[in-house]
Amino acid sequence: MAKQSKPWFRESKGTWYATLDGRKVSLGVKGREDEAEAVKAWHRLMADGQKPKAATVKAATVKQVIDGFLADAEGRVTPGCQRNYRLFLLPFCKRFAPRGAEALTVAEAEAYARKPEWSMTYRSNFLASLTSAYRWAERGQVIDRNVLRHLRKPPKASRGAKALVSADDHARLVAYASPLFRPFLELLWLTGARPGEVAGLKAEDIDFVQAVAVLTHHKTAHLGKSRTIFLSPEAIAVLRERIAIHPEGLLFPGELKGERLSAQAIGRRLFRLCEKAGVKPCIAYGYRHTFATDALANGVPDAQVAALLGHSGTAMLHKHYSHLTGQARALRDALGKIR
Repeated sequence: MAKQSKPWFRESKGTWYATLDGRKVSLGVKGREDEAEAVKAWHRLMADGQKPKAATVKAATVKQVIDGFLADAEGRVTPGCQRNYRLFLLPFCKRFAPRGAEALTVAEAEAYARKPEWSMTYRSNFLASLTSAYRWAERGQVIDRNVLRHLRKPPKASRGAKALVSADDHARLVAYASPLFRPFLELLWLTGARPGEVAGLKAEDIDFVQAVAVLTHHKTAHLGKSRTIFLSPEAIAVLRERIAIHPEGLLFPGELKGERLSAQAIGRRLFRLCEKAGVKPCIAYGYRHTFATDALANGVPDAQVAALLGHSGTAMLHKHYSHLTGQARALRDALGKIR
């Protein structure tokens, strides 16, 4: 006889279940807080040698998987990440809502992503979001198996050289920027930090003795990784000025009190600033690309550049800056010994 499991709670149904003889069946007890009652119901059934009369659990739909995933992600991931999850998954959910989650095929998901108006990067991000939803559903026992485990994501297009901000353009942007946005751009230029990292800085994050900013909320915090931004004397000076203005809360607050600058708000401000300064349109993340490019071009070792950017390894550098890395320099030196 198959081993009988203890009661377990199914989030998507809000009900307690047990696995009996290989079948998932309801114990008829709702609410996570009623675990004790669920255990009693399970014990009564086992003592009587009977099985619950409720029907076997109905297979979850695509809608249940995506709705459950988005609900679970709320508060667990950053607001920007949650916004992207909704942007990618809700239209897909509308298209396949009633379909059984485990009846969906890899071919259907990949075909949906091949919309002509979507870039390779957008397709890759959509498929990554869908993969995350199904992986969550399998771990949470919303579905028995992840049928999209082998989805193939197209490679993302590297913004690389197209996103670079020249020193002259940066100087013009700083000259025309507002008193709030000027130090924001200066820190992007001096540190190579992600725009979202600078937007989230607070006075308590700054260690002036060690000349670092230690972040508790950042892109990879959910993976248990720390993020340290190393600060030059110029960056320290910029931060001291901001702390004098905002000793508490965000150093770069958004338009609403207590609200941080969103990626969209940063993009809009930079777009308007580029027009005002008469420079080619650029993106805030272009400052990070420029920092990495300048560091590698000046011979800073790959591993050190990766550490300054907050990467756990050099893979990202080799992907986006393969023509500038130490490996490329070594190959050029080798070529010089041949010809």
